[in-house]
Amino acid sequence: MRNKKSFFDKGKKTFAIVGDGDCEKWYFQMLKENEKLTINILPQLLKKASLRKQYEYVKDLADTYDKVFWIVDYDVIDRESRECKKGDIKRNEEFARYYKELSSIKNVEILVVNTCFEYWLLLHFKYSKKNYKDCDETGKDLKKEFPTYEKTEKFYKKSNADIYSFLRSKLPIAIKNAEKLGTFDISNPNYPVCEIHRLFNENGTFNSEWK
Repeated sequence: MRNKKSFFDKGKKTFAIVGDGDCEKWYFQMLKENEKLTINILPQLLKKASLRKQYEYVKDLADTYDKVFWIVDYDVIDRESRECKKGDIKRNEEFARYYKELSSIKNVEILVVNTCFEYWLLLHFKYSKKNYKDCDETGKDLKKEFPTYEKTEKFYKKSNADIYSFLRSKLPIAIKNAEKLGTFDISNPNYPVCEIHRLFNENGTFNSEWK
């Protein structure tokens, strides 16, 4: 096991965010930049990594960071479960095992979004518990509320109007809407949920007091 926090700034809590989507990475990069956080928060995003690779990565980071957040887009798990070949372990069954094991690790938090990250953005504009069939359908509803939205790095990091700063005033709304959806239930995983709000306090500030 590596020496915890040996290579980080003294006295600062260390946070890692794990996922496999570009949107999450760009959003949290902008959050860190805009809020000038006094903690180390290092987005660790694994582009198109397998579910097992993400699970192993989260376990590894838990030896180093004060807190590790694994953001899971459940629509990917659902789609890959349907596409599994006969005889293969379905992705939702695989995730259920990882979820149970990682939930027992004190400094790991699993934040599930069903369907995908765009659902979190949509909740900045309105409450919706629609059971979207996939991320494309979620994106269509987001575009109705946010017509200029583009799923590109250029848009997310636009100078003086990046995605985080543009939506910052609506963050308390998104938090309340996400809270109303409840928490992820591994026994009923297809119900709409968005747990990203757990990263924030009710007023929209980043929650740096995780134990």
